Amino acid sequence: MDTVMELEIGPGPEPGAYVVHVLRSVGGGEPTATFALDLDELVDRRPKLEESILASAVMARRVVPTTEAAIQDVGRRLFDAVFQGDVHTAYRTSLAVASDRGTGIQLLLRLSAPGLVALPWEALFDPETATYLCRKEPLVRRVPARHTPAALAIDPPLRILGMVSSPRGLPPLDVEAEKALLEDALRPQIDAGRVKISWVEPVTWSAVHDRLLSREWHVLHFIGHGTYDPVSDEGLLAFVGQDGRTHNVPASSLADLIDEADPSPRLVLLNTCSSGTGGRDDLFSGTAGALAHSGIHAVAAMQFEISDRAAIEFSRGFYTALAHGRRIDDAVRSGRIEILGLGQGTLEWVTPVLYLRGDDTRLFDVAPIPETGMVMKRADVSSRPVPAPVPVLVPVRTEPQPTADRSPSQPIFHAADSGDIPSTMIPKQRADAAGPPRPPDQSPPNSSPAAGGRRARATPRLKPWLVAGLITAVAIAGALATMLTVRPGGGPADDRADGTPVATPPTPPVTSTPSTPPIVVTILGTELEKTTGMRCVAGDAFELEAAGAVLLNRADPDSSVGPEGWRGGDIGYESFYGFEPGQLAVGLYHLDAGTYSAFDETGRAAFECPEPGELWLVIDDLISSDNDGSFTVQIWQNPPAG
Repeated sequence: MDTVMELEIGPGPEPGAYVVHVLRSVGGGEPTATFALDLDELVDRRPKLEESILASAVMARRVVPTTEAAIQDVGRRLFDAVFQGDVHTAYRTSLAVASDRGTGIQLLLRLSAPGLVALPWEALFDPETATYLCRKEPLVRRVPARHTPAALAIDPPLRILGMVSSPRGLPPLDVEAEKALLEDALRPQIDAGRVKISWVEPVTWSAVHDRLLSREWHVLHFIGHGTYDPVSDEGLLAFVGQDGRTHNVPASSLADLIDEADPSPRLVLLNTCSSGTGGRDDLFSGTAGALAHSGIHAVAAMQFEISDRAAIEFSRGFYTALAHGRRIDDAVRSGRIEILGLGQGTLEWVTPVLYLRGDDTRLFDVAPIPETGMVMKRADVSSRPVPAPVPVLVPVRTEPQPTADRSPSQPIFHAADSGDIPSTMIPKQRADAAGPPRPPDQSPPNSSPAAGGRRARATPRLKPWLVAGLITAVAIAGALATMLTVRPGGGPADDRADGTPVATPPTPPVTSTPSTPPIVVTILGTELEKTTGMRCVAGDAFELEAAGAVLLNRADPDSSVGPEGWRGGDIGYESFYGFEPGQLAVGLYHLDAGTYSAFDETGRAAFECPEPGELWLVIDDLISSDNDGSFTVQIWQNPPAG
């Protein structure tokens, strides 16, 4: 992208003052400006911002308008502080130049004051255009490097080493479900051969070390728990210890572990809370910053806690863009746009951050995959020897030569070039056939055998009139068989000697049961929401049947509910979707809960798609951490009317 605007923001001449310097811009030189910013006050607002962002995720599921005043206020303050005076002019000019060129600008932030990395720069809000910058243009946190490696040329697939870490002592993760969610999100790319995911299990230090040494990996994808320790001023990831409990791995140690790979992965994606957070005193204390500083080309991380659904949608848009050869900054923006599709009001698009080491945003030079699905390899094959034609077998016309061990009607096959006849009509040659191919006209039927050899036994080629005659004979035989098995009146023929007709078995009646087996999905009580993996268009109908039970409080056996939910009166549980507490429902994730269909007392539900979307199951409960049990749901799509 030739319309880059790179800003360096560092400490100013006095406490509370900062200097912004335009390092690169197509819109007006390299101006400098000084601004004041209450850093401590903004950092202290992070917990409130995180609450607002997570709350927006819940509201987005119900399409309930939510206030984004907190995040927009911080974004406006950051924008007004940085883009002022000549810097503001350079920014506006860059936008105009980019627009004339039919492209956008890439905004690079080089943050050289430690406290600045803790601020949510991804929330930058332009009040003049009423837009968030990162949703319109790629926004990158740049880590300076003396050398930037060229894009890595790879033949698909893009190899991802995935990790789902769920140690004892922390809120449990459904490891298999997490794997399935990511694989389902990437299914089109996996099936097309563009992406391949391999998993480390369990996520112990030794297991990760072994897999890093085993082969080349392009991407590391970590799903689990993480935090920022203000005491040690360093980011931590929760691995699984030898005893199954939490093994907190500091960012600096993780960087050393990843460096064991040869070559090191170009990209690390951290789907953990606060993995993108930095400290106030150390510029590269955060997990993402430390990895980028250690030599990882690019690190995508989360600066706030993120919902499972948003994390999956981000991964879907992110990896799809990468698999198609997009730049890493464009891929992160694609992930943000995918999060936007969750529904009106969501603010979780602000959560991902991208740290980039050096200047080059194109991590991979991915070989294209043609429509046939075959990977276009990069190796030059022009100098390779052309193999000789492979012998194939075709009938050869010769005069009949009866022998003692073969009848004259049996065909014999000689080798001929495969270009003479269609490939679908060429029999395969025996693996032990010896000698080069011999054209038929070089093998006269009466030629003398070689010394010690045996004369080739030949039979005539099947003549066209003979083939036509055989086909006609088969057709006549079929017609005669039909006439003999059907009475003139339309009934069955007499199969018995006494003339008693054989009874014809009755045709089974048509029922309303779908002919295809149902899709079976299990939703845990701790999940509350789960995709069925099924998509629909407007008018598609579904029938569902559920079984099982969920405890709304695992410590209270009396809190057990079936798919119909709690029907015993008020038990103090607040409804989220407007159904009975714990009731199972089905609908499109991005639509309001009023469009969902709830399961009745018989454990059944019917749903018709009002518009295209993905079918989800939900359990109506606000808190899932103390739940237990599961529902198993069978789903039939478009069952025939009965």
